[in-house]
Amino acid sequence: MSTVTPAVRSLACAAVALLIGVSALATPEDDHLKGVQAYARGDVVGAMSALRAPAKAGDAPSQTFLAFILDRADYVEEAFALYRDAAAKDSPDGHAGLANAYLTGRGIAKDEKLALQHFSKAAELGHPLAIEAIANAHMKGQFGLATAPPAQTVAMVRRAADKGHLPSIEGLAQAYRTGQWELPVDLAQATAWQTRAKELRSQRASAASAPKAAR
Repeated sequence: MSTVTPAVRSLACAAVALLIGVSALATPEDDHLKGVQAYARGDVVGAMSALRAPAKAGDAPSQTFLAFILDRADYVEEAFALYRDAAAKDSPDGHAGLANAYLTGRGIAKDEKLALQHFSKAAELGHPLAIEAIANAHMKGQFGLATAPPAQTVAMVRRAADKGHLPSIEGLAQAYRTGQWELPVDLAQATAWQTRAKELRSQRASAASAPKAAR
């Protein structure tokens, strides 16, 4: 029978302690990255497993990414709860997720007023899709924005246009051509915005065809 010496026992204990210490150093950001990488590989189960601990610990990016996965899998109530928790921390993705839930009635009763509230907050925090959603709502008169002050509509549409939102760019071109939203008729501005729209459509068409050309 072999005998474990005190030195060997101490070394083993030190190794175990080191492993525990390294494990304890894992951060929510590390687990979030593991979840993102797993999802990118198509490992949805692995992604959810990696994201649950940081989401439970209150990491907003993990909460919203896990909510996104759960929502697509029709676990809408759990997804809504995660989006709500993230939004409470002023997460742009959290507010955008809640806005979509209230807009579609997934996991909660439909409420356009709350959808607008959360889209607006997400846009205020710089969420690109929320900025586009608010601009679209202004241009189409949705969410009760048909009676919004024209200056507010122009500001929101211009903000989206500056970020490359094609409908907003074309909307500004039309507005300067017709004097919509109390803008002055300005054919030079109308032409400039229409030219930008044409260039953007061309760039996107080239980008879409590039992979086909490469093959």
